[in-house]
Amino acid sequence: MSGALYNEYPRSYAYSGDASATPEPAVVRVGQDNTLLLITLVLLIFGLMAVFTATANQAQIESGNSFALVIKQLIAMVVGFVGLVLLSKMHFGIWKKMAYPAAIIAIVLLGLTSLVGVTANGSERWIPLPFGFQLQPSDIAKIAAIFLIAHCTSLSKWWGKFWFPQVFLNIALVGVMFVLIYQQPNLSVSMILAITSLAMVFVSGFPVILLLAVVPPAFWVVYQKILTTPYQKKRIDGWLDPWGDALNTGYNLIQSYYAIGSGGLLGVGLGHSIQKLDYLPFQHTDFIYSVICEELGFLGALIPIGLYVLLAWRGFAISLNCPNAFGRMLAFGLTLSILLQAGINICVTTGLMPVTGVTLPLISYGGTSVVTTLAMIGILLNISRYRANPNASY
Repeated sequence: MSGALYNEYPRSYAYSGDASATPEPAVVRVGQDNTLLLITLVLLIFGLMAVFTATANQAQIESGNSFALVIKQLIAMVVGFVGLVLLSKMHFGIWKKMAYPAAIIAIVLLGLTSLVGVTANGSERWIPLPFGFQLQPSDIAKIAAIFLIAHCTSLSKWWGKFWFPQVFLNIALVGVMFVLIYQQPNLSVSMILAITSLAMVFVSGFPVILLLAVVPPAFWVVYQKILTTPYQKKRIDGWLDPWGDALNTGYNLIQSYYAIGSGGLLGVGLGHSIQKLDYLPFQHTDFIYSVICEELGFLGALIPIGLYVLLAWRGFAISLNCPNAFGRMLAFGLTLSILLQAGINICVTTGLMPVTGVTLPLISYGGTSVVTTLAMIGILLNISRYRANPNASY
């Protein structure tokens, strides 16, 4: 069995594009990480419950059917899970070849968003689809960016060939996606894309001195852009002093505080949230964690956090145990992206970050988010099938 990976996928998936480089250790194919799959299923079930309790009242008023939004979410979950199963069986090396097509598709979709996109709450992030569904191209762009960065960071000794055109092409494409997402405007997703890309570059061995020369000026430009963009500056002011403008910029955060504070230790009971009844905005998407805190209390609020910690453990373990450079970087980027999104959502609802629109992965209502997150986990499951030592413990 040893060497089966490279018998089927010769040198193009090896650590190096350089014939003189030392080859990676032979690998064997083993069973997928079923613990990661179980964690994903628990998150999906927990999320479906959270979406139902957060949307039942709203759906009843708007459509006369309390299950209207839950049904749409369930459809997205089924589609996403089918994708997960298929991707878990496709060798992860294919995404090295698909990095450029994926990037082109993402850029085209982001461009279409500015032409035919649906505008909501001042942002133009969604492309309308039949039957009331919407596509958020920025979620696809996150995956495409991870493919690109994993591709260039897996090249042997590529930092020694700093002017290698392929490296700059990949980074430039990620930069284009960042700009298009930021201009929607969508600061949260552009931040996830940027942090994930920088972290992948850093762990790949990029000289720290060069990062220090590039990153601070980039953050300074973004910071100045935020200060000169009125609505973003108001969000920061509302975060720093929500009570100073309680009916406008501070409203969302204050209502989230009320929900979290009302939950206490054990919560008010599943389905009994008061804040979700036209007080807390975006109670089923951006602020679903606030509803969880109110209904299940402090102890219940630890459930999704614990599940994300377990997901982090399995995802990063898969990365560490993969003997293939591209697979290692791909697993690291996918895992980090999911965790960053979860962390930002929880930090926003608890007031640790300015209010910005990002869903809680696999829990919040949102078809594109669910499908793309399940696709990412499907790729992780496939990477988990390959390691040098079949008896290695995660």
